[in-house]
Amino acid sequence: MSTSLRLCLLTVCALSLSLMPASCSPQAPRDQAAKTSADGNAGSDYQVIMWVLGGIPQNQDLYFQRLREAGVTAIHISPGDSPDPALSHGFGYYVENIHRIAYLHSRRKLYQADWDGYTKTHDKKYLIRNPCLHDPAYLAEAKRDIQSKIRPYAHRGPLLYDLGDECSITSFASPFDYCFSDHTLAAFRQWLKQQYGTLEALNDEWQTDFKSWDQVEPMTTYEIKDRERGKTVAASRPGADRENYSPWADHRTFMDITFADSWRKFRSWVREVDPKTPVGLEGLQMPAAFGGYDLWRLSQVLDWAEPYDIGNSHAIWRSFLPPGTPIYCTVFEHDPKQASRRLWHLLLNGDHGCIIWASSEWFDYKSPDLTPKPWVEGMSKVFAELRGPAAKKIMHAQRDRAPIAIHYSQPSIQVGWMLDSREDGDTWPRRFSSYEATHSRITRVRNGWTKLIEDLGLQYDFVSTQQILDGVLEQRGYKVLILPQSMAIGDEEAAAIRRYVESGGAVIADFLTGTFDEHGKRRRQAGALDALFGVSRDPDGMIHQPEHTPALVREGASYRWQPAERNLRSALSSSNHPAINVHGRPGGRGQTWYLNLSPIDYPKLRLEGKGGELRDLIGGIFKQAGVKPVVAVTTPEGGPPVGCEVIAYRGEGARYLAVMRNPEYAASSLGELGYGDNSRFEKPEQFVVHLPKAAQVRDMSSGRTWKAKDITVTVDPWKPTLLQLE
Repeated sequence: MSTSLRLCLLTVCALSLSLMPASCSPQAPRDQAAKTSADGNAGSDYQVIMWVLGGIPQNQDLYFQRLREAGVTAIHISPGDSPDPALSHGFGYYVENIHRIAYLHSRRKLYQADWDGYTKTHDKKYLIRNPCLHDPAYLAEAKRDIQSKIRPYAHRGPLLYDLGDECSITSFASPFDYCFSDHTLAAFRQWLKQQYGTLEALNDEWQTDFKSWDQVEPMTTYEIKDRERGKTVAASRPGADRENYSPWADHRTFMDITFADSWRKFRSWVREVDPKTPVGLEGLQMPAAFGGYDLWRLSQVLDWAEPYDIGNSHAIWRSFLPPGTPIYCTVFEHDPKQASRRLWHLLLNGDHGCIIWASSEWFDYKSPDLTPKPWVEGMSKVFAELRGPAAKKIMHAQRDRAPIAIHYSQPSIQVGWMLDSREDGDTWPRRFSSYEATHSRITRVRNGWTKLIEDLGLQYDFVSTQQILDGVLEQRGYKVLILPQSMAIGDEEAAAIRRYVESGGAVIADFLTGTFDEHGKRRRQAGALDALFGVSRDPDGMIHQPEHTPALVREGASYRWQPAERNLRSALSSSNHPAINVHGRPGGRGQTWYLNLSPIDYPKLRLEGKGGELRDLIGGIFKQAGVKPVVAVTTPEGGPPVGCEVIAYRGEGARYLAVMRNPEYAASSLGELGYGDNSRFEKPEQFVVHLPKAAQVRDMSSGRTWKAKDITVTVDPWKPTLLQLE
């Protein structure tokens, strides 16, 4: 774990309690090798791991006594360190940062030199990544390096192997056009041949005039920005569409593939030496156009993950990883209340443990008795609860299947970045990860949808393009598919979505849906799903994204607002919602809704007690689609559980229900966008749990039992109410 500040900006999902048949269990990854058992070395208990910054003090007995008093169960060690101190004191350990490819610490200067040179000159000689992940000489050395570092631990029971921390093709999720090495370009051309078949087909998509495959090169971000502005670009046909980003986006996709395949190789080399210990990564970044952060691809090649929860990353990882796959977080908090709220939220959503930053901050290394800092006692109580019997039952239970699927589209993330960065001109390289985390519009739209669903007491999963192509929507029985600013949709994916509707599924789109193909080329004549939704739009002009969630005002049975797409025309409309296209698909059993509005600011509005009109609108559509919780949780007045997360689980012989306050964890970093604080959700509040019939109820914290059908609970702002339903 590096010393750079780790902002775990948690967005926790409040999930519905709908019951699904056992046959709807989550689909295993396509790479079956990723399914390392959760019962491997990491065990099935919640792990509290200390990152040993400053080293193990000379008085080892006292040090491990302090760790035990704090509730710690394991420590980190670096390659070459002995695990004996941990093992001899009854602690576990994991090996961290086995193979460094990240541009951190001593490697930072390599990236900075390339960044400085390229942004000043635009010379592609600065775009050769060090190391190039396609260089055979590097790969041979990497295998020797990884396996030599693993061998000393292979038979000594490590909990986990961490291949690297905060790794990236670039730096974090910041934009840079790596990699243009000869090795990468040769592999890229072979991949393009598989994608397009012929050079003619590639030239037609890219609107280029390459005469041979050896000439094919992707466009850099500077070059594609010149095309976007209508300037002449080398290898671009005169008159090429200004919004055809495919010569750039295909390279970004290939680098996502490169990043994931590199970890697949590295993991396979670890397994040649140690086939049992889970292999993963720390410091995983938000879904992004740069850095290699296509979370679907990465989820298929890791046995465990420690993601920063930025841009709904935690919910995405939870959705994509097979059940039981360990997910961890980093603990920076020194406030036990704040830590309790976040860590409980994460545990309820699949976490298996946490990594504390860091021991020299928790204990006074200068004092002879390693005096614990003032917060350590309170934090130890939090860890005791997270390792207690109630938490263990939740960890071992099966989460109820969600009725709602949210589309995860990496091509749409790429297009979204291109649209966002128009405002930057040639300063786009300064859209660093920290800026993107707060200003990415597609990220904020995605978060708007998750908060809307959560505040209605429902649950959701993210589904990838590949999963849609594989038929997961039908296999898992999702009632609704949401397309959150899903701008880039390929023909095959569009056909799969139409089949889902024909089979009885419902689809809700917000705006700009399918206006680009899967390579990032603008669809001028018709969007990929326009016929499904019964809409059409003006093919001329440039795409513009809405800046805010429009104010919805009820006028009798209708609403009025400023539409997201001003040039959208609807063939059919609802008498109740004239600005929304609502109709059932002829010849099928499903329904489609095209909202033509953006939920981008809903997470901000809910902090102010606003957004009810939008919430009522979406809730009404869900009801029409047959989506409702089997166990409803409401306010005492019967309203939705706004600011509350609701999750149900199945255990052996019992059902479990978690009800917990659900703030906006990124509120402080979003202050410049007008976000308020979480004070509205930081007080106890009553909610009513409405069971289908009277049941024996047990409060898992207090042990109190009673029989009831409607249960009034007072939810603490810092920890969940956990109910066992017999």
